[in-house]
Amino acid sequence: MRQEWSKAGRPLSDLSATAFALGCVLQDGEPADSERAMAQAGPRAAVMLHRAADEALSGLVPGTSMPTKARTELEGYVALARTFQPIDARYLQNHRGHLMFVKPEERPFVTADLIRATSFTATEDEVKRRIDALRASGFTQFTVQLVPGQEQAIADWARVRRAFA
Repeated sequence: MRQEWSKAGRPLSDLSATAFALGCVLQDGEPADSERAMAQAGPRAAVMLHRAADEALSGLVPGTSMPTKARTELEGYVALARTFQPIDARYLQNHRGHLMFVKPEERPFVTADLIRATSFTATEDEVKRRIDALRASGFTQFTVQLVPGQEQAIADWARVRRAFA
């Protein structure tokens, strides 16, 4: 971030950049696709599938921005999206729940690998390291979205926040 800001001829003292994320602070041994992680971070992973479906349905190559090699999941979700109704507005069903919840029919495609690659889902120590890396690269703020029904996650994120106070 700092490099790009400097290349644009702007003084580093004026840099302000916010990283926006969904995630889950995992307990030791908790998988990234646990029920809790799926609820808190799965919606972010699903967004990548939504985008890939939009690309495929509009005639583009789907998944060029996918951060994983989850081609089987991507192809399965795109095939599912081709069945969405109404035909002339498949995006309505595709984006239902966008950044809020994982739809039951998309759950098989939202894997632990996809959640790890697209969200801040990791143990507390790892989340702190990743946020610190963002700070070192020039980000000045980190924002995490809590989804409805997962308000208890604020305690996990408060512990993370205290490390940067």
